[in-house]
Amino acid sequence: MRAPPVPPPNLTKVSDRVQRRANAATAPDGDEGAAADEAGEVAYRKKLLLTVMAAVMGFGSLMTIVTVSLAVIATDLDTSRTTLGWIVTGLMLAMAVFTPLGGKLGDIHGHRKVFIVGLVGSVITTALCALSWNAASLIAFRVLFGMSGALVQPNGMALMMTAYGAKRRATAMGWFQFATTGAPTIGLVIGGPMVDVIGWRGIFWVFAGVSVVALGLAFRVLRESERRDPVPLDVAGSLSLAGTIAFTLLAVSRAVRAGMEPLVLGLVVAAVLSLLWFLRAERRAPYPLLRLDYFRRPTFTAPLVANAANQFAYMGGFVVVPLLLADRYGYGVGAVALLMAPRPGVFALCSPLGGIITTKLGEGVPMIAASSMMVASMGSFALGSTAAGVVFVVLGLVLSGASAGIGSPAYTTLVANSVDPADLGVATGMNQTMLFVGIVSGIQIMLVVLGETPDQSRYVVTFLFGAAVAVLALFTSTFAARRRLALR
Repeated sequence: MRAPPVPPPNLTKVSDRVQRRANAATAPDGDEGAAADEAGEVAYRKKLLLTVMAAVMGFGSLMTIVTVSLAVIATDLDTSRTTLGWIVTGLMLAMAVFTPLGGKLGDIHGHRKVFIVGLVGSVITTALCALSWNAASLIAFRVLFGMSGALVQPNGMALMMTAYGAKRRATAMGWFQFATTGAPTIGLVIGGPMVDVIGWRGIFWVFAGVSVVALGLAFRVLRESERRDPVPLDVAGSLSLAGTIAFTLLAVSRAVRAGMEPLVLGLVVAAVLSLLWFLRAERRAPYPLLRLDYFRRPTFTAPLVANAANQFAYMGGFVVVPLLLADRYGYGVGAVALLMAPRPGVFALCSPLGGIITTKLGEGVPMIAASSMMVASMGSFALGSTAAGVVFVVLGLVLSGASAGIGSPAYTTLVANSVDPADLGVATGMNQTMLFVGIVSGIQIMLVVLGETPDQSRYVVTFLFGAAVAVLALFTSTFAARRRLALR
């Protein structure tokens, strides 16, 4: 049975509540009631921002701290660093797979409710990580933590987009991105020394406490977003999309380590079959997980692709540059960490700027600028791989950080503005999933291009490959910008 035809959404449509807030903002000075209402809304947006930032900072900070502490944790749990690497990979895989479902659950049952459920889960799973007795238990609890994040992040974004309204969404996303990108920097600066003082288990207890504070704020501060009448969850669509993403990422990860062996081919076949199942399920579902006609909209699909391609180059550079600094320039771990610091710092600082630019000029300018800077950063890394000098490596780090910070709010906002308000959660979830696809693929594939014993020319080739992927981001960003202008 085919779903009844759904009228195309109006990209400028906002809820009645948001429209009332906009009217209040432009009311005559004599209308004290309207001014008071607007002041209340401004205060709520600030509290909401702080609550969501507190909720998401733990994910980024813990990711960084755990990554730099793998050797210590592996020794304590009597396991190898290779095995323990799954506490990072497993979490990212879980968030990539379950984030669209988490957003959809918020669309159906309320973003506040699902956000709080995710926070409860993050408190419990973080505490369980501190109590882990072996590698397997820690990996399992980190995967469950990632599933909690899949509830928190898309619904936190949806709550902010609803509260800030269509015109202020980019500003909201800039500050959201500031929290998620500033967190890894905090993790490096504060978390690293804390591990030496209180141990890796103590770090998990600290962040469990941070999540408890965020949970208390969520209960006290958050309003429920407007939502449509309850509809059944599209189970077939959820399972098939999850399978498509999981099998694809597992195939990429396995292929870069073992080549096109039978297991990889089996994973590729499974991914294709899951995709076909997803397409069939969404055509038949009366209430699909994600309407397929969205993918025919350039303003929805193009920023998804551009974001993933930009993250591919960004994270690929993240893992290759430290190797370059060690191999080509002979720097130790401390010097490499110091030289890498500008990248996440610039990312965090430029995220609010990206939101402001998007609000003032629209999504096209920051997307094109971000993609151009990512291409330039890969070129700068390639120059730094030669005799040109380490200054080009540092310049590349600054450019890649600025690219990610300026572009991220625009990508997210354009995707959100391309769907119905009732699908805001699943749309932001899909954007997050494509981001994770780009991250995992970039890390794995650029390391394969680099090879096990890279020389100078191999580094140059690797960064030029990253530049080619960034050109794809530039092309799709330009295409999306033109289509967006045509719709106005």
